[in-house]
Amino acid sequence: MWKPVLPLFAFLDEHHGLIIGFAALAGVLFLNQLIYRRRWTSYPSREDYLAAHPGCATGDGVVCAKCRQKAVSMPVRSAGRIYRCTWCDTELYRVDRA
Repeated sequence: MWKPVLPLFAFLDEHHGLIIGFAALAGVLFLNQLIYRRRWTSYPSREDYLAAHPGCATGDGVVCAKCRQKAVSMPVRSAGRIYRCTWCDTELYRVDRA
């Protein structure tokens, strides 16, 4: 009766540390995604950022309100892009995925 299940028990006995480790890693990554998705909406949109800082819209793009350096984008998988300042590393605004 137990003969077909014995290889599974042997595998679990031999690799239980790896299984627990990968399960813990998956849990941490899942929790990180839940926290990050909630944080995503805390960034202002491009329109909100430019409304709050009207002098930041230039012909070359959007600049930082603190140090006046150009913003660059950082892609966020399945969410959109976050634009940051290249000089002071301030996160400026988000652009939702279209």
